[in-house]
Amino acid sequence: MAKIKHLFYCFVIITTSIGFINHASAQDSTGIEIQNPENIIPQQYEIREVTVTGLVTGRESYLISSSGLRVGETITIPGDDISNAIKQIYRTNLFSDVQILYERFPGSLVDIEIAVEEQPRLQRYEIEGVKRSQRRDLNERLNLISGLAVTEAVKSQALNTIERYFSEEGYWNTSIDVIEEPSESNPDRVNLIFDVFRGDRIKVREINFEGNNEFSDRKLRKSFDSIKQDRWWRIFTRHVYTEEAYTEGIENLKLFYRENGYRDIRILEDSIYVDAWRHGRDGVYFNIDIDPGPQYKVRNITWEGNTVYTDEQLTQTLGFEKGDVFNESKFQQNLEINQSESDVTSLYQNIGYLFFQIMENIEIVGEDSLDLHFEIIEDEIATIREVSFTGNTKTHDDVVRRTLRTVPGNTYSRSAIIRTIRELGQLGYFTPEGITPDLRPNRQERTVDIEYGLDETQGSDNFEFSGGFGGRQIGIILAARVNFNNFSFQRMFEPGGWNPIPSGDGQKLSLGIQVTGSGFQSYNFSFTEPWLRGRPTSLGVSLSYDLLNYSNRGRSFFNTQRSGVNERNELFSASVSLGRRLDWPDDFFQQRTVLTFNHYNVDGINQFFDDGKADLLTLRQVIERNSTDSPISPSTGSKFSISAEVALPVPGFSQFYKLKTGYQHHATIVDKLVLSSTVDYGYMGYFSDNNRSNFQRFFLGGTELQQRQNFTNDNINMRGFPGGRGGVISPVNEQRNLIGGRVFSKYSLELRYPAVQSEQLQLIPYAFVDAGNTYSELENFDPFELKRAAGFGARIFLPILGLVDISYGYRLDGTSPSLQNSTGLSPGEWEFLFNIGAPF
Repeated sequence: MAKIKHLFYCFVIITTSIGFINHASAQDSTGIEIQNPENIIPQQYEIREVTVTGLVTGRESYLISSSGLRVGETITIPGDDISNAIKQIYRTNLFSDVQILYERFPGSLVDIEIAVEEQPRLQRYEIEGVKRSQRRDLNERLNLISGLAVTEAVKSQALNTIERYFSEEGYWNTSIDVIEEPSESNPDRVNLIFDVFRGDRIKVREINFEGNNEFSDRKLRKSFDSIKQDRWWRIFTRHVYTEEAYTEGIENLKLFYRENGYRDIRILEDSIYVDAWRHGRDGVYFNIDIDPGPQYKVRNITWEGNTVYTDEQLTQTLGFEKGDVFNESKFQQNLEINQSESDVTSLYQNIGYLFFQIMENIEIVGEDSLDLHFEIIEDEIATIREVSFTGNTKTHDDVVRRTLRTVPGNTYSRSAIIRTIRELGQLGYFTPEGITPDLRPNRQERTVDIEYGLDETQGSDNFEFSGGFGGRQIGIILAARVNFNNFSFQRMFEPGGWNPIPSGDGQKLSLGIQVTGSGFQSYNFSFTEPWLRGRPTSLGVSLSYDLLNYSNRGRSFFNTQRSGVNERNELFSASVSLGRRLDWPDDFFQQRTVLTFNHYNVDGINQFFDDGKADLLTLRQVIERNSTDSPISPSTGSKFSISAEVALPVPGFSQFYKLKTGYQHHATIVDKLVLSSTVDYGYMGYFSDNNRSNFQRFFLGGTELQQRQNFTNDNINMRGFPGGRGGVISPVNEQRNLIGGRVFSKYSLELRYPAVQSEQLQLIPYAFVDAGNTYSELENFDPFELKRAAGFGARIFLPILGLVDISYGYRLDGTSPSLQNSTGLSPGEWEFLFNIGAPF
């Protein structure tokens, strides 16, 4: 019996080895097939027992299940059952060697032994020869975890991932050596070391075109856009080749031709290669062979099926006339949907035609002419049946519902949906990108259900803490403020309402304090209810107290002549505001009325101001139109405001009146790059020459952090010039005192790009040019006599800290000498400013 068993073992080993060697007769990638060289007649056997040997880390049950050999099943020997079992085990990629041995017993029974040698397991891996940032990126891409079986397929996949990464980064001829070494901490495992030679990051030196008789190579290279030729002046553009950027550039090139009438543009051939360039350096070359085809022009435009709008109205909206070069991008945007809603589809959908359809037929006439024919199915007007929303876990439903412009029973309007998304984003409680409307039309009923998906921000409330330096005379500035932007006064008195604070009703509560090392303190409180008694009427209340306490400090900040005296300047202010949304001239307008009481206790400022107490009771009326899409960094829209403020003629109170107006416009130039322009004017007058007030004149320069200490002034922010009476822009009287202006003008241009936009952080770098001035009288106003500054800065928004604005401005003009600043501000100097809050 032992002899027979020995013969069978030998037979299995020999036949298994023959299966590995005889690759030509293999049926799959393993190259295994059991042969029958002795022409033994196959017989069926019942498996009595299955055992496993050589297994170290795996599970026997998994291995036996993978083989398909189970106790009680019938197999044929010789036959395919054994060879198939070996193949199945190999396919698990867990074993480097597999053998199946069997022993036959009387009664057609057989015992199976599966002998395996396991693949090595991974302990850890390292990537050498790369930068730390590249290693971090590769770790995110590689799917190598401890305990993974180290097979050739696993190593090959890792190599391909590393090579693809460096190819995407513009590296050529990347090579990688894989070193596999036993782990010192675990002898049953191995470490993998990827020794990377990144190759050269060769820049694109030339982009050459053939067949381009219509445009210059320079214009085509500009349209390519995604990759630029390397030139010394192009510091911030991409010069390295990647497949993704190249493919994008080819599509941009085709789009450029189509926008200029060449609908049949084809790339006949393109090649990318590395060759010698200059000074012994290599360069990447692009050769692109173009067949533009004919330039098409519009011949006839016809419409069919339109009853709501005339042919002339639709043609005007389409934006093409007979003889125009056919611009494919313009055609699609004006036909379907564009951002300004000036397209044919919006024309219908904004008045309820949700089921409107338009089919275009573009027919080529002759060699280079197009006939544009449109068939319109207007259908019937759709009505909004239900409006719902999801995702507002903190904000109460009524706060969302009152913001909606789509109301059940109203006619469907695409414009109303866009407006709703904008205004929900303006609340600051939801991420604008996360507001997604889901339309569920019912063609039979001629109705539509709308559901808005909301993505609630994690931190609409914030705590602001900041510090800055206000200059030699002001010193260190420290400020802290807590803003509850989604407060709920009602929930303060409800069980469980403090979790951790009452919130959800859209009310705004703010508490702040500001101090400096030179004796300034400021405390303020404000509360706003945006919807009073369920109506679009806002009610606001604010209280503040400011104290300047300079005692025995010699030459003080305000007083340049007295020394050794106590100077205590105080301001108590209280205001009530009432505002409401208007429907005329359009529903972007709103008006606000503000009644403010200011009590001043002024001591020893200088001879221009009188010591003692003064009171102001002012009434200010503001009309504003705001169509911007974001309170922090608008990308589209405009904002216009005009205000009139009157210091009421109460006996014993100071009296004056002010007129202010401002306009700002925001437009996206390309991608996310935004250009903003602002213009502001102000005028201050008096009812008579006998009651002129010395308070609240216009001063330009600095930030709100600095300006709060000058509470006797009306301070206008301006970058590049510091705050404080010694640095601001102001007229000077005969005694060389800064007296403030009765007229001011300010202009600003800002170019910004939102570099980071997420719930946790918004980073918005910008470049700016500011110009402005103040004038003692209206007859002195000169729009060309301006103080200018240019520079750069950034706005940083963190949910817990709010918005921080830092700027670094270069003064192009100086200011006049004064008693407060004997030399004035010199031109050609940089000024760093720090502020909290949104400028828009």
